[in-house]
Amino acid sequence: MPTTRRARVRAGAAAGAPGGGLHAQDRSAAHWALDYARRLADRYPAHHRILIQTSMSPTGYFHIGNFRDTVCAHLVHRALTGMGRRSAILLSFDDYDPVRESQAARDPELAGYGGRPLAAHRERATRICRAYLAELRAVGILPADADEDGRTPPGSAWETHYQFERYRAGEYRERQRRLQRDAGRLADLLGKDDGRDLFAVYCLQCGRNDTEIHELGAAAARYRCLSCGAELTARDPAVVKPSWALDWALRVAHEHIDCEPAGQDHCSAGSTMDRTRPVYDRYLRRPQPVIVPYGLVRGERGGGKVSGSRGGGPYVRDLLTVYPPVLVLWLYARGNCLSDFRLGFGPGAFFGAYDAFDRFVRAAEHRERARVLWELLGDEARAGRAALPRMRSVVGALYSHGGRTAPALRHLERRHPEAAGELLAERVRHARNWLSTHGHRRYWGAPDAAGGRGRTDTAGAAETARAGPAVATLIDGLRTHDGPGAPRAARTREDFREIYGALFGTAHGPRLDTLADALGPTVLADALAAYRDHGRRPLLGKPSARPEPVLQEAVPHAG
Repeated sequence: MPTTRRARVRAGAAAGAPGGGLHAQDRSAAHWALDYARRLADRYPAHHRILIQTSMSPTGYFHIGNFRDTVCAHLVHRALTGMGRRSAILLSFDDYDPVRESQAARDPELAGYGGRPLAAHRERATRICRAYLAELRAVGILPADADEDGRTPPGSAWETHYQFERYRAGEYRERQRRLQRDAGRLADLLGKDDGRDLFAVYCLQCGRNDTEIHELGAAAARYRCLSCGAELTARDPAVVKPSWALDWALRVAHEHIDCEPAGQDHCSAGSTMDRTRPVYDRYLRRPQPVIVPYGLVRGERGGGKVSGSRGGGPYVRDLLTVYPPVLVLWLYARGNCLSDFRLGFGPGAFFGAYDAFDRFVRAAEHRERARVLWELLGDEARAGRAALPRMRSVVGALYSHGGRTAPALRHLERRHPEAAGELLAERVRHARNWLSTHGHRRYWGAPDAAGGRGRTDTAGAAETARAGPAVATLIDGLRTHDGPGAPRAARTREDFREIYGALFGTAHGPRLDTLADALGPTVLADALAAYRDHGRRPLLGKPSARPEPVLQEAVPHAG
């Protein structure tokens, strides 16, 4: 028996006992994924292949909040593999769930599909699932042997299931019959008054699940459809869909699922994970899977969670446009899985993510927890990324070369010869994509009435910079400067706003040292003088707002 409080909590959590609680963790572990992996390794014998399920319904394109479920499964799988344990991930698309009437009413593509299985609109469901699989492949989670539908050869460490396909093929037929036979007993275990309420029939006539079951047994379900009025008997269990709680328990037992991530709203008192415990203990006679509870993914501002029920993302493909795959995974893995975190594309979030990631990469050389996390993220060598320049310097180099990738890259290669060429080019590409999209209005300025650049929505980047003293002082200093960077001076925030307003029509910009090194003091002085004397911004004549090639979406965004 455990003799310490930490050991008792860990043992209780591993067993799913109330004393441990779904949210109990061993904080001495180098990473939370290792804690859950250890629980699984302790629960099952060495020869057992540990199966981790990540599941979601394709009600719309899967967004960056849905992605946390799959990342949690991936990290625990990586931790188990590192321990020498056999492990696999099962991605289950719950496309046998019904289309909500509210969604069918507002989404023209789903008009007429309310109450029918999500997979009834086969083209839409396939498009959504393939888009997510393409993102998982791009980020390095989906293995190379998977096809576009996520199907893999036997023996792979990855499986993809489509629940519409499995229900209709009769995969769960015998288990479904037992559940229907024992509906009354299951209702008692789940605190329901009537076992018939634990099932819904997809009408044999209209295909909708707006049905009322009158009689339910192992062999048949007699029902009345409230949508089309039909009164029929369904003898094939494939059309008798268990409620979510029973559906989950059925699949856990059938697929031998050992672990599953779940949002904390599914793990609280009275939640599905809590209410189904008697079903596992007294009906299935097997332990509930080890649950990996995780917090919300929130937007950059505000208190609401990211939600895809109304479309609009953002999506993993949006993250991959401006971040490398390893950084995307790190954003999800760096904090405790129980904690909420924010993702965004504004300057603070973008530069902050790169700065923190670069510190983490350097720390992985001498800090145990950072090294463990790096190994969980993937198999990439760390040294190449440790030598890269800061993203702020990369954006500055692009800025000072008019947004042109090739000269900015050559400048950075001269300044950072130790940086790997491929990784440096990748960072320049991501900087260019961000400048062309999320950072465009802030850093390039918006088009003015004449169609050129020069104005911005940021207060203070005003036309008053033309005759300002900060611009004049910097011009004089640059004319006589022969050292690296820009001439030193005690500049205030207003001075910088004046200078960047003159150069770019914005309140912000790259470091003056970066501009001076990239362009040369003379070119920078001439650009400032052109604005002071003639109101022109010659540095803005070069960039294009059109992004260079980036990761292509597998499908259009949901509208």
